[in-house]
Amino acid sequence: MPGVGSIRSILLVVAIALSAATSATAARHLETLVSGGVLLKVPDGWSRVTPAVAGNVVDPRTVLVAGTQGVRRRQSRCQVAAYRVPPTGAVVVVIAWRTETSGGGVPPRSRTPLRGIELKRRSFECFKGRGGSAQLALGGKAYQVNVMVGDRASKQRLRQVIRVAQSFNLLHR
Repeated sequence: MPGVGSIRSILLVVAIALSAATSATAARHLETLVSGGVLLKVPDGWSRVTPAVAGNVVDPRTVLVAGTQGVRRRQSRCQVAAYRVPPTGAVVVVIAWRTETSGGGVPPRSRTPLRGIELKRRSFECFKGRGGSAQLALGGKAYQVNVMVGDRASKQRLRQVIRVAQSFNLLHR
């Protein structure tokens, strides 16, 4: 029969294992942000960002913006790059056209283009940092999912922004 010391040791190991499992689960917790019939899944530290004022732009419309702490809308003549991105931050901007063809052409009718998002400098007018985008059509509309990251974003942040963009989907799908 095990002694009291052995039982305490076993209980301590079990407690540490449960704590580690809980921490790992919490780190993987994703919140779902929904707007305009679309959704993004974001990790801790990300939240919805108020879309920039569209001005006289009626098609496409910004339907959902998610960013890390410090991302804010700003005055800009550019629809996608109308956000201040902190040096270590990131943002995902989803825009939608009224139809699949109102943006000119027909993008792929699947989420597959999301897998090909690459971060490159000077991807967007009005934004000097790294960014990328994917165009796709779902539910009769064309969408562009855009990502932008600050100049000092960590590799972890780069992976995060791509995963958030790749989580894009329609709400009722």
